Amino acid sequence: MNSHDLINMLATGLQPVPRHAVAKRNTLVLLTGVLVSLILLCLIYGLRPDLPQASQQLAFWIKLGVPLSNALLGLSIVLALAYPGQRPRVAYWLLSVPILCLWGWALWVWTGTAPSLRMGLLWGSTWKVCVMNITLLAVPVAIASLVVLRHLAPTRPVLTGALAGWFAGGVGAGVYALHCPEMAAPFLAIWYVLGMLLPTVIMAYLGHRWLRW
Repeated sequence: MNSHDLINMLATGLQPVPRHAVAKRNTLVLLTGVLVSLILLCLIYGLRPDLPQASQQLAFWIKLGVPLSNALLGLSIVLALAYPGQRPRVAYWLLSVPILCLWGWALWVWTGTAPSLRMGLLWGSTWKVCVMNITLLAVPVAIASLVVLRHLAPTRPVLTGALAGWFAGGVGAGVYALHCPEMAAPFLAIWYVLGMLLPTVIMAYLGHRWLRW
């Protein structure tokens, strides 16, 4: 068989790929990860019983908004890193903005609180389980991210994995906020950020192992 015949054979019966098919598939996979995380929250922890009342407080929306904004920023960068030669539209330093706002809020609350009450704001009543609970709820999104990235072509596997972990950790923290009773800014500034960092570190390692060409 000569080259001309081989090309004709390979081209026979080809069908055009639907427009945006890859993007739609990736979106479905990632949304499935988020949905599974929400299901885990409901099955394992449950929604906080006073959620309607808590949602009327600004602190609740900051608690929810900081991790979710980080998740969206991280996802934007991850999707760019997944394609060779494509540069992120979002600057890396923007990832620090929600965290710095949270820390600024925490510092303002800390300095305005009597010294005898400060440790209660920092430790709360759930600090022992907060980081691991966020990490557990990040797992479905982390797995979904790895599935997506394995079908793409990231050239910087460690960085891509780390940012995928930051995205997963942000989703995990945002979902956990629907259960967690803590509202104090110092608590959120430490334990929620650590809960987002742990999946980041784990996914950086997994990216090195599983996202290499």
